Amino acid sequence: MKIRFAALVAVLLMAAPQVALAQFMDINEIISGIGGTKFLRDAERADSAPGLRVVRLSSLAGAEQNAARLYAAVELKERDIRFLQSNLVINPFAMRAIRNSNVSLDQIVSLHVSGDGGGVLYANDL
Repeated sequence: MKIRFAALVAVLLMAAPQVALAQFMDINEIISGIGGTKFLRDAERADSAPGLRVVRLSSLAGAEQNAARLYAAVELKERDIRFLQSNLVINPFAMRAIRNSNVSLDQIVSLHVSGDGGGVLYANDL
């Protein structure tokens, strides 16, 4: 019983930084960043980034209030989002993360990649 409890505590402690990372960017920064310079640089690196995970936009504060802005940005920057998705489709790590999150590639609208290749894919589930 003590081993199971220790394992549970270890898992929760390892997940704690991930929860904080999910709120790293707010919905307004994500929307305004779609198609920007950093977005395009990160999209170029998406084909080889080994440590990507998926965050649903609905989990971010203020997501539902900004849904209309998000859809307008997605429509306006559709070509840039397709560029991102085309780079993700050739990355097996990214595709595994997308499948395991129960979202489709078409739902991925933004990303944030750090210097070490880890990062977050943002899925539009609004």
